[in-house]
Amino acid sequence: FLTTIRNNVNRMSTLVSDLADISRIESGNLRLEPREVPVWDVIDEVVVLTHTQVADKKQTLIVDIPNDLPKSWCDRNRLAQVLTNLISNANKYTPEGGEIVVQAIKTDWMIQVKVQDNGLGMTQEDQQKLFSKFFRSADDRVREAPGTGLGLSITKNLIEMAGGKIWFESEFRKGTTFYFT
Repeated sequence: FLTTIRNNVNRMSTLVSDLADISRIESGNLRLEPREVPVWDVIDEVVVLTHTQVADKKQTLIVDIPNDLPKSWCDRNRLAQVLTNLISNANKYTPEGGEIVVQAIKTDWMIQVKVQDNGLGMTQEDQQKLFSKFFRSADDRVREAPGTGLGLSITKNLIEMAGGKIWFESEFRKGTTFYFT
């Protein structure tokens, strides 16, 4: 009973937090606090934070960051939020024993981050709606994983507020790769 209660409290807490973020974004009251940030440090922090959920599904999480990756001008907490959402989604929609790769590279004057999985992938129809608020796939295997349908909408808004871009590639039942700058 306590486990069920804890899981429901965590789910409600996530929903309230997501709704508050969407509300602040839409009202223009969300302020970013950019500063020079070591991206590799934020990636390491999020990998440690998500380690338990990845280990629970016996997944492999590979981090590939060059030693000469420069710092980025961004909001550290919001970058961590974006990475946490993308890695958590990769974990949720990748079966037990799957693989998640997080990579960061310097491209021209930006840093590009990639989060790749070999999970469920998406249909063309789902890909068109992916960043919409409250969107959840009709796919039964996707619906097995809990979610509010707000995470990717928030992620996209945060990245665009910071002057970056987000895009993805996905193949149904073969995996998805998200990229952002």
